[in-house]
Amino acid sequence: MKRSLAVLLVGPLTLAAIGFAEAREILIRAWTVGPDDPSITRAQVLEAAGQRLNKILADVSSDIRVKVETEFNTEDWGSFKQRNLLALQSGDPDQIPDIICTGHEMIAPYAIAGFIRPLDDLIKKYWDMTYNDIIPSLWRSVKYKGKIWGIPQDTEARLFWYRKDVLRKMGWSEDNINAIPKKVIEGQFLLDDLAHLAREMHASGLVKWGIYHRPTPGTDWFQFIYTYGGELQEPSTGRLVLDKEAVLKMLGFFDRLANTLKVVPRGMTNVPWASIHTAFTKGEVGIFLTGGIWHWGEWKTKYRLSEDYMWENIGWALIPAGSKGGRPVSVSHPLAYIIPAEAGNPRLGFLIVTLATSSDLNTRHAIQSAHLAIRDSQIAYRPYAESKVLVEFTKLLPYSRFSPNHPRTPFYWEAIHKGLSGVETGQLTPDRALEFIVNRLKGEIGDELIVR
Repeated sequence: MKRSLAVLLVGPLTLAAIGFAEAREILIRAWTVGPDDPSITRAQVLEAAGQRLNKILADVSSDIRVKVETEFNTEDWGSFKQRNLLALQSGDPDQIPDIICTGHEMIAPYAIAGFIRPLDDLIKKYWDMTYNDIIPSLWRSVKYKGKIWGIPQDTEARLFWYRKDVLRKMGWSEDNINAIPKKVIEGQFLLDDLAHLAREMHASGLVKWGIYHRPTPGTDWFQFIYTYGGELQEPSTGRLVLDKEAVLKMLGFFDRLANTLKVVPRGMTNVPWASIHTAFTKGEVGIFLTGGIWHWGEWKTKYRLSEDYMWENIGWALIPAGSKGGRPVSVSHPLAYIIPAEAGNPRLGFLIVTLATSSDLNTRHAIQSAHLAIRDSQIAYRPYAESKVLVEFTKLLPYSRFSPNHPRTPFYWEAIHKGLSGVETGQLTPDRALEFIVNRLKGEIGDELIVR
Protein backbone atom coordinates (compact mmCIF):
# COMPACT_ATOMS: atom_id res chain seq x y z
CA MET A 1 0.00 0.00 0.00
CA LYS A 2 2.75 2.44 0.97
CA ARG A 3 4.63 1.89 -2.28
CA SER A 4 1.56 2.25 -4.52
CA LEU A 5 0.51 5.45 -2.80
CA ALA A 6 3.96 6.91 -3.24
CA VAL A 7 3.95 6.13 -6.95
CA LEU A 8 0.51 7.64 -7.41
CA LEU A 9 0.91 10.73 -5.32
CA VAL A 10 4.50 11.75 -5.74
CA GLY A 11 4.42 11.53 -9.56
CA PRO A 12 7.52 13.20 -10.97
CA LEU A 13 9.14 13.45 -7.55
CA THR A 14 11.76 10.81 -6.92
CA LEU A 15 11.20 8.36 -4.15
CA ALA A 16 14.61 9.34 -2.91
CA ALA A 17 13.16 12.69 -2.00
CA ILE A 18 11.12 11.05 0.75
CA GLY A 19 12.82 11.53 4.02
CA PHE A 20 13.30 15.31 4.02
CA ALA A 21 12.65 16.59 7.50
CA GLU A 22 10.02 19.10 6.40
CA ALA A 23 7.10 18.16 4.17
CA ARG A 24 6.67 20.08 0.96
CA GLU A 25 3.21 21.62 0.48
CA ILE A 26 1.54 21.32 -2.92
CA LEU A 27 -1.23 23.75 -3.74
CA ILE A 28 -4.38 22.23 -5.26
CA ARG A 29 -6.84 24.81 -6.58
CA ALA A 30 -10.53 24.03 -7.01
CA TRP A 31 -13.21 26.23 -8.55
CA THR A 32 -16.80 25.53 -7.51
CA VAL A 33 -20.17 27.15 -8.04
CA GLY A 34 -23.59 27.52 -6.39
CA PRO A 35 -24.89 29.83 -7.44
CA ASP A 36 -27.18 29.19 -4.42
CA ASP A 37 -25.41 30.04 -1.16
CA PRO A 38 -26.07 26.73 0.69
CA SER A 39 -24.07 24.85 -1.96
CA ILE A 40 -20.87 26.28 -0.51
CA THR A 41 -20.46 22.72 0.73
CA ARG A 42 -19.18 21.90 -2.78
CA ALA A 43 -16.06 23.78 -1.76
CA GLN A 44 -16.03 22.65 1.86
CA VAL A 45 -16.05 18.92 1.09
CA LEU A 46 -13.00 19.34 -1.14
CA GLU A 47 -11.20 21.10 1.70
CA ALA A 48 -12.17 18.26 4.03
CA ALA A 49 -10.91 15.75 1.48
CA GLY A 50 -7.58 17.56 1.41
CA GLN A 51 -7.33 17.21 5.18
CA ARG A 52 -8.01 13.48 4.90
CA LEU A 53 -5.39 13.12 2.21
CA ASN A 54 -2.83 14.82 4.42
CA LYS A 55 -3.52 12.28 7.17
CA ILE A 56 -2.84 9.48 4.69
CA LEU A 57 0.34 11.15 3.46
CA ALA A 58 1.58 11.56 7.02
CA ASP A 59 0.82 7.92 7.83
CA VAL A 60 2.92 6.69 4.89
CA SER A 61 5.76 9.09 5.75
CA SER A 62 5.44 10.99 2.50
CA ASP A 63 7.36 14.23 2.24
CA ILE A 64 4.46 16.08 0.60
CA ARG A 65 1.25 17.60 1.88
CA VAL A 66 -1.56 19.31 0.02
CA LYS A 67 -3.26 22.62 0.56
CA VAL A 68 -6.67 22.72 -1.07
CA GLU A 69 -7.57 26.28 -2.01
CA THR A 70 -11.21 26.60 -3.08
CA GLU A 71 -13.22 29.34 -4.70
CA PHE A 72 -17.01 29.37 -4.57
CA ASN A 73 -18.94 31.39 -7.17
CA THR A 74 -22.35 32.79 -6.22
CA GLU A 75 -22.77 35.30 -9.04
CA ASP A 76 -24.33 33.36 -11.90
CA TRP A 77 -23.60 30.44 -14.19
CA GLY A 78 -22.62 32.67 -17.10
CA SER A 79 -19.76 34.40 -15.30
CA PHE A 80 -18.52 31.14 -13.81
CA LYS A 81 -18.43 29.37 -17.17
CA GLN A 82 -16.76 32.36 -18.83
CA ARG A 83 -14.01 32.37 -16.23
CA ASN A 84 -13.48 28.63 -16.68
CA LEU A 85 -13.29 29.00 -20.45
CA LEU A 86 -10.74 31.81 -20.34
CA ALA A 87 -8.52 29.85 -17.98
CA LEU A 88 -8.76 26.62 -19.98
CA GLN A 89 -8.07 28.43 -23.26
CA SER A 90 -4.89 29.89 -21.81
CA GLY A 91 -3.24 26.48 -21.54
CA ASP A 92 -1.30 27.88 -18.59
CA PRO A 93 -1.14 25.60 -15.51
CA ASP A 94 -0.68 28.69 -13.35
CA GLN A 95 -4.09 29.95 -14.43
CA ILE A 96 -5.92 26.62 -14.71
CA PRO A 97 -7.28 25.06 -11.50
CA ASP A 98 -6.67 21.42 -10.70
CA ILE A 99 -10.38 20.72 -10.14
CA ILE A 100 -13.49 22.35 -11.58
CA CYS A 101 -16.98 21.56 -10.32
CA THR A 102 -19.46 22.55 -13.04
CA GLY A 103 -22.60 21.49 -14.87
CA HIS A 104 -22.42 18.19 -16.75
CA GLU A 105 -23.44 19.94 -19.99
CA MET A 106 -19.94 21.44 -20.23
CA ILE A 107 -18.29 18.04 -20.60
CA ALA A 108 -18.92 17.69 -24.34
CA PRO A 109 -17.57 21.11 -25.40
CA TYR A 110 -14.56 20.84 -23.07
CA ALA A 111 -13.78 17.30 -24.25
CA ILE A 112 -13.99 18.31 -27.91
CA ALA A 113 -11.64 21.23 -27.29
CA GLY A 114 -9.16 19.03 -25.44
CA PHE A 115 -9.54 21.08 -22.25
CA ILE A 116 -10.23 18.14 -19.92
CA ARG A 117 -8.88 14.64 -19.59
CA PRO A 118 -10.87 11.36 -19.66
CA LEU A 119 -10.94 9.69 -16.27
CA ASP A 120 -11.64 6.04 -17.12
CA ASP A 121 -8.15 4.88 -16.15
CA LEU A 122 -8.23 6.57 -12.75
CA ILE A 123 -11.83 5.54 -12.02
CA LYS A 124 -10.85 1.93 -12.70
CA LYS A 125 -8.13 2.11 -10.04
CA TYR A 126 -10.61 3.24 -7.40
CA TRP A 127 -13.70 1.45 -8.68
CA ASP A 128 -14.07 -1.03 -5.82
CA MET A 129 -13.21 1.56 -3.19
CA THR A 130 -15.51 4.40 -4.26
CA TYR A 131 -17.07 4.38 -7.69
CA ASN A 132 -18.80 1.00 -7.88
CA ASP A 133 -21.94 2.28 -6.17
CA ILE A 134 -22.41 5.58 -7.98
CA ILE A 135 -26.06 5.54 -9.07
CA PRO A 136 -25.75 4.03 -12.58
CA SER A 137 -27.88 6.59 -14.42
CA LEU A 138 -25.54 9.38 -13.30
CA TRP A 139 -22.65 7.97 -15.30
CA ARG A 140 -24.63 8.76 -18.47
CA SER A 141 -24.51 12.44 -17.59
CA VAL A 142 -20.69 12.52 -17.59
CA LYS A 143 -20.01 10.35 -20.64
CA TYR A 144 -19.15 11.60 -24.09
CA LYS A 145 -18.28 9.38 -27.05
CA GLY A 146 -17.89 6.35 -24.84
CA LYS A 147 -15.51 7.87 -22.30
CA ILE A 148 -16.06 9.20 -18.79
CA TRP A 149 -14.93 12.81 -18.43
CA GLY A 150 -16.26 13.72 -15.00
CA ILE A 151 -17.23 12.43 -11.56
CA PRO A 152 -20.84 13.12 -10.52
CA GLN A 153 -20.82 15.57 -7.63
CA ASP A 154 -24.53 15.85 -6.92
CA THR A 155 -27.89 15.57 -8.55
CA GLU A 156 -31.34 17.00 -7.95
CA ALA A 157 -34.92 16.95 -9.06
CA ARG A 158 -36.85 19.82 -10.61
CA LEU A 159 -40.51 20.18 -9.84
CA PHE A 160 -43.21 22.69 -9.07
CA TRP A 161 -43.84 24.08 -5.60
CA TYR A 162 -47.28 25.14 -4.35
CA ARG A 163 -48.60 26.96 -1.31
CA LYS A 164 -50.62 24.62 0.88
CA ASP A 165 -51.75 27.49 3.12
CA VAL A 166 -53.39 29.27 0.18
CA LEU A 167 -55.28 26.12 -0.78
CA ARG A 168 -56.48 25.74 2.83
CA LYS A 169 -57.85 29.27 2.79
CA MET A 170 -59.61 28.41 -0.46
CA GLY A 171 -61.42 25.59 1.33
CA TRP A 172 -59.33 22.62 0.22
CA SER A 173 -59.16 19.66 2.59
CA GLU A 174 -55.81 18.33 3.79
CA ASP A 175 -56.42 15.10 1.89
CA ASN A 176 -56.96 16.95 -1.39
CA ILE A 177 -53.96 19.21 -0.83
CA ASN A 178 -51.65 16.29 -0.11
CA ALA A 179 -53.06 14.20 -2.97
CA ILE A 180 -51.64 16.48 -5.69
CA PRO A 181 -48.24 14.72 -6.01
CA LYS A 182 -49.86 11.29 -6.30
CA LYS A 183 -52.37 12.54 -8.86
CA VAL A 184 -49.52 13.94 -10.93
CA ILE A 185 -47.74 10.58 -10.89
CA GLU A 186 -50.93 8.74 -11.79
CA GLY A 187 -51.69 11.11 -14.67
CA GLN A 188 -54.82 12.51 -13.04
CA PHE A 189 -53.38 16.02 -12.72
CA LEU A 190 -52.02 17.42 -16.00
CA LEU A 191 -50.32 20.69 -16.97
CA ASP A 192 -53.67 22.20 -17.89
CA ASP A 193 -55.00 21.26 -14.43
CA LEU A 194 -52.06 23.13 -12.93
CA ALA A 195 -52.89 26.17 -15.06
CA HIS A 196 -56.51 26.13 -13.92
CA LEU A 197 -55.44 25.73 -10.29
CA ALA A 198 -53.23 28.80 -10.68
CA ARG A 199 -56.20 30.73 -12.09
CA GLU A 200 -58.34 29.75 -9.08
CA MET A 201 -55.61 30.79 -6.67
CA HIS A 202 -55.21 34.12 -8.45
CA ALA A 203 -58.96 34.72 -8.62
CA SER A 204 -59.29 34.10 -4.89
CA GLY A 205 -57.37 37.29 -4.19
CA LEU A 206 -55.11 35.46 -1.78
CA VAL A 207 -52.05 35.79 -4.00
CA LYS A 208 -50.71 38.50 -6.28
CA TRP A 209 -49.88 35.99 -9.02
CA GLY A 210 -50.92 32.42 -9.66
CA ILE A 211 -47.54 31.33 -11.05
CA TYR A 212 -43.95 32.47 -11.10
CA HIS A 213 -41.27 30.64 -13.05
CA ARG A 214 -37.53 31.03 -13.53
CA PRO A 215 -36.66 34.21 -15.45
CA THR A 216 -33.48 32.90 -17.07
CA PRO A 217 -32.35 30.28 -19.61
CA GLY A 218 -31.65 26.85 -18.18
CA THR A 219 -32.28 23.14 -18.08
CA ASP A 220 -35.80 23.61 -16.71
CA TRP A 221 -37.28 24.53 -20.09
CA PHE A 222 -36.49 21.07 -21.44
CA GLN A 223 -38.97 19.58 -18.97
CA PHE A 224 -41.84 21.00 -20.97
CA ILE A 225 -40.57 19.50 -24.21
CA TYR A 226 -40.26 16.10 -22.56
CA THR A 227 -43.67 16.31 -20.91
CA TYR A 228 -45.32 16.95 -24.30
CA GLY A 229 -43.66 13.82 -25.67
CA GLY A 230 -40.67 15.43 -27.39
CA GLU A 231 -37.07 14.29 -27.47
CA LEU A 232 -33.90 16.39 -27.44
CA GLN A 233 -31.16 14.12 -28.78
CA GLU A 234 -30.81 11.27 -31.23
CA PRO A 235 -29.07 8.44 -29.33
CA SER A 236 -27.37 6.87 -32.34
CA THR A 237 -25.64 10.04 -33.56
CA GLY A 238 -25.70 12.37 -30.56
CA ARG A 239 -27.23 15.12 -32.72
CA LEU A 240 -29.70 17.51 -31.10
CA VAL A 241 -33.37 17.16 -31.96
CA LEU A 242 -35.99 19.89 -32.18
CA ASP A 243 -39.46 18.37 -32.00
CA LYS A 244 -41.67 21.07 -33.51
CA GLU A 245 -44.95 19.68 -32.19
CA ALA A 246 -43.71 19.41 -28.60
CA VAL A 247 -42.04 22.84 -28.65
CA LEU A 248 -45.19 24.44 -30.09
CA LYS A 249 -47.31 22.86 -27.35
CA MET A 250 -44.90 24.18 -24.74
CA LEU A 251 -45.05 27.70 -26.18
CA GLY A 252 -48.84 27.49 -26.34
CA PHE A 253 -48.98 26.52 -22.67
CA PHE A 254 -46.98 29.55 -21.56
CA ASP A 255 -48.98 31.77 -23.91
CA ARG A 256 -52.16 30.67 -22.10
CA LEU A 257 -50.58 31.32 -18.70
CA ALA A 258 -49.47 34.86 -19.52
CA ASN A 259 -51.98 36.12 -22.09
CA THR A 260 -55.20 34.13 -21.65
CA LEU A 261 -55.37 33.13 -18.00
CA LYS A 262 -53.11 36.03 -16.97
CA VAL A 263 -51.67 34.16 -14.03
CA VAL A 264 -48.04 34.90 -14.98
CA PRO A 265 -46.66 38.44 -15.36
CA ARG A 266 -46.02 39.25 -19.03
CA GLY A 267 -42.58 40.47 -18.01
CA MET A 268 -41.78 37.35 -16.01
CA THR A 269 -38.41 36.85 -17.71
CA ASN A 270 -37.28 40.22 -16.30
CA VAL A 271 -38.18 39.52 -12.67
CA PRO A 272 -35.04 39.17 -10.49
CA TRP A 273 -34.44 35.84 -8.80
CA ALA A 274 -34.46 37.42 -5.36
CA SER A 275 -37.93 38.86 -6.00
CA ILE A 276 -39.20 35.45 -7.08
CA HIS A 277 -37.98 33.71 -3.93
CA THR A 278 -39.17 36.52 -1.68
CA ALA A 279 -42.66 36.52 -3.21
CA PHE A 280 -43.07 32.75 -3.00
CA THR A 281 -41.69 32.36 0.51
CA LYS A 282 -44.03 35.13 1.71
CA GLY A 283 -47.04 33.40 0.14
CA GLU A 284 -47.61 36.12 -2.46
CA VAL A 285 -47.43 33.61 -5.34
CA GLY A 286 -49.42 30.38 -5.43
CA ILE A 287 -47.15 28.18 -7.57
CA PHE A 288 -43.44 28.28 -8.38
CA LEU A 289 -43.42 26.25 -11.58
CA THR A 290 -39.73 25.74 -12.36
CA GLY A 291 -38.29 25.12 -8.95
CA GLY A 292 -35.71 22.65 -7.74
CA ILE A 293 -35.25 20.69 -4.55
CA TRP A 294 -32.22 22.80 -3.61
CA HIS A 295 -34.58 25.71 -2.99
CA TRP A 296 -35.64 23.90 0.18
CA GLY A 297 -32.14 24.45 1.55
CA GLU A 298 -31.96 27.97 0.14
CA TRP A 299 -35.28 29.00 1.72
CA LYS A 300 -34.16 27.58 5.05
CA THR A 301 -30.78 29.29 5.17
CA LYS A 302 -31.28 32.49 3.18
CA TYR A 303 -34.98 33.21 3.70
CA ARG A 304 -35.17 31.91 7.28
CA LEU A 305 -38.04 29.48 6.84
CA SER A 306 -38.07 26.66 9.35
CA GLU A 307 -38.45 23.01 8.35
CA ASP A 308 -41.74 22.84 10.26
CA TYR A 309 -43.09 25.90 8.44
CA MET A 310 -42.19 24.50 5.04
CA TRP A 311 -43.69 21.08 5.71
CA GLU A 312 -46.87 22.79 6.85
CA ASN A 313 -47.20 25.37 4.08
CA ILE A 314 -45.25 24.30 0.99
CA GLY A 315 -45.90 21.24 -1.15
CA TRP A 316 -44.25 19.93 -4.30
CA ALA A 317 -44.86 17.61 -7.22
CA LEU A 318 -43.27 16.54 -10.48
CA ILE A 319 -43.90 18.54 -13.65
CA PRO A 320 -47.24 17.03 -14.77
CA ALA A 321 -47.75 15.26 -18.07
CA GLY A 322 -48.82 17.53 -20.90
CA SER A 323 -51.67 15.24 -22.03
CA LYS A 324 -53.56 12.10 -21.04
CA GLY A 325 -51.37 9.04 -21.21
CA GLY A 326 -48.20 11.09 -20.83
CA ARG A 327 -45.62 10.80 -18.09
CA PRO A 328 -44.65 13.38 -15.49
CA VAL A 329 -41.05 14.46 -15.62
CA SER A 330 -38.17 16.07 -13.80
CA VAL A 331 -35.01 17.19 -15.56
CA SER A 332 -31.94 16.74 -13.42
CA HIS A 333 -28.83 18.87 -13.82
CA PRO A 334 -26.01 16.91 -12.20
CA LEU A 335 -22.87 18.77 -11.35
CA ALA A 336 -19.57 17.04 -11.93
CA TYR A 337 -15.92 17.31 -11.00
CA ILE A 338 -13.67 17.61 -14.04
CA ILE A 339 -9.88 17.53 -14.22
CA PRO A 340 -8.36 19.98 -16.74
CA ALA A 341 -5.90 18.44 -19.20
CA GLU A 342 -3.32 21.12 -18.37
CA ALA A 343 -3.81 21.03 -14.61
CA GLY A 344 -0.58 21.13 -12.68
CA ASN A 345 -1.43 18.18 -10.42
CA PRO A 346 -4.10 16.05 -12.11
CA ARG A 347 -3.54 12.88 -10.07
CA LEU A 348 -3.59 14.69 -6.75
CA GLY A 349 -6.69 16.55 -7.91
CA PHE A 350 -8.39 13.28 -8.81
CA LEU A 351 -7.48 11.70 -5.47
CA ILE A 352 -9.00 14.65 -3.62
CA VAL A 353 -12.17 14.27 -5.72
CA THR A 354 -12.24 10.56 -4.84
CA LEU A 355 -12.02 11.31 -1.13
CA ALA A 356 -14.66 14.05 -1.46
CA THR A 357 -16.96 11.47 -3.06
CA SER A 358 -17.15 9.51 0.19
CA SER A 359 -20.65 8.85 1.46
CA ASP A 360 -20.27 10.99 4.56
CA LEU A 361 -18.82 14.07 2.84
CA ASN A 362 -21.27 13.99 -0.03
CA THR A 363 -24.13 13.54 2.43
CA ARG A 364 -22.91 16.60 4.32
CA HIS A 365 -23.37 18.53 1.08
CA ALA A 366 -26.73 16.89 0.35
CA ILE A 367 -28.22 17.79 3.74
CA GLN A 368 -27.08 21.41 3.82
CA SER A 369 -27.90 22.23 0.20
CA ALA A 370 -30.91 19.92 -0.32
CA HIS A 371 -29.38 17.86 -3.12
CA LEU A 372 -29.74 14.15 -3.71
CA ALA A 373 -27.40 11.23 -3.15
CA ILE A 374 -25.02 10.17 -5.89
CA ARG A 375 -24.16 6.80 -4.29
CA ASP A 376 -26.42 3.95 -3.27
CA SER A 377 -24.53 3.73 0.02
CA GLN A 378 -25.59 7.27 0.87
CA ILE A 379 -29.25 6.34 0.83
CA ALA A 380 -28.65 3.88 3.67
CA TYR A 381 -26.22 6.19 5.49
CA ARG A 382 -27.90 7.24 8.73
CA PRO A 383 -27.76 11.07 8.40
CA TYR A 384 -29.24 10.83 4.90
CA ALA A 385 -31.83 8.20 5.87
CA GLU A 386 -32.90 10.37 8.82
CA SER A 387 -33.46 13.42 6.61
CA LYS A 388 -37.17 13.26 5.91
CA VAL A 389 -37.05 15.73 3.05
CA LEU A 390 -34.14 14.04 1.24
CA VAL A 391 -35.82 10.64 1.52
CA GLU A 392 -38.94 12.10 -0.08
CA PHE A 393 -37.00 13.92 -2.80
CA THR A 394 -35.10 10.74 -3.63
CA LYS A 395 -38.39 9.13 -4.65
CA LEU A 396 -38.49 11.55 -7.62
CA LEU A 397 -35.29 10.19 -9.20
CA PRO A 398 -37.00 7.49 -11.33
CA TYR A 399 -38.72 10.30 -13.27
CA SER A 400 -35.54 12.23 -14.01
CA ARG A 401 -34.29 13.01 -17.48
CA PHE A 402 -31.05 14.82 -18.36
CA SER A 403 -30.13 17.65 -20.67
CA PRO A 404 -28.42 16.46 -23.85
CA ASN A 405 -24.67 16.09 -23.42
CA HIS A 406 -23.86 18.13 -26.49
CA PRO A 407 -21.65 21.23 -26.90
CA ARG A 408 -24.55 23.33 -28.20
CA THR A 409 -27.04 22.44 -25.46
CA PRO A 410 -26.70 25.80 -23.67
CA PHE A 411 -27.47 27.59 -26.94
CA TYR A 412 -30.56 25.38 -27.34
CA TRP A 413 -32.05 26.40 -24.00
CA GLU A 414 -31.15 30.05 -24.64
CA ALA A 415 -33.09 29.97 -27.93
CA ILE A 416 -36.07 28.36 -26.19
CA HIS A 417 -35.95 31.05 -23.51
CA LYS A 418 -35.87 33.90 -26.05
CA GLY A 419 -38.82 32.47 -27.94
CA LEU A 420 -40.78 31.92 -24.74
CA SER A 421 -40.03 35.46 -23.55
CA GLY A 422 -41.41 36.81 -26.82
CA VAL A 423 -44.59 34.78 -26.36
CA GLU A 424 -45.19 35.90 -22.79
CA THR A 425 -44.72 39.57 -23.61
CA GLY A 426 -47.12 39.24 -26.56
CA GLN A 427 -44.45 40.15 -29.12
CA LEU A 428 -44.63 36.70 -30.73
CA THR A 429 -47.39 34.19 -31.28
CA PRO A 430 -46.46 30.58 -30.45
CA ASP A 431 -46.17 29.83 -34.19
CA ARG A 432 -43.87 32.79 -34.80
CA ALA A 433 -41.82 31.91 -31.72
CA LEU A 434 -41.40 28.36 -33.01
CA GLU A 435 -40.23 29.71 -36.36
CA PHE A 436 -37.75 31.97 -34.55
CA ILE A 437 -36.39 29.06 -32.48
CA VAL A 438 -36.04 26.76 -35.50
CA ASN A 439 -34.23 29.39 -37.57
CA ARG A 440 -31.96 30.39 -34.71
CA LEU A 441 -30.96 26.81 -33.93
CA LYS A 442 -30.46 25.94 -37.59
CA GLY A 443 -28.20 28.94 -38.03
CA GLU A 444 -26.15 28.17 -34.96
CA ILE A 445 -26.11 24.38 -34.83
CA GLY A 446 -26.38 23.48 -38.50
CA ASP A 447 -26.00 19.80 -39.33
CA GLU A 448 -25.86 18.91 -35.65
CA LEU A 449 -29.60 19.68 -35.42
CA ILE A 450 -32.43 17.43 -36.55
CA VAL A 451 -35.78 19.21 -36.99
CA ARG A 452 -38.80 16.92 -36.81
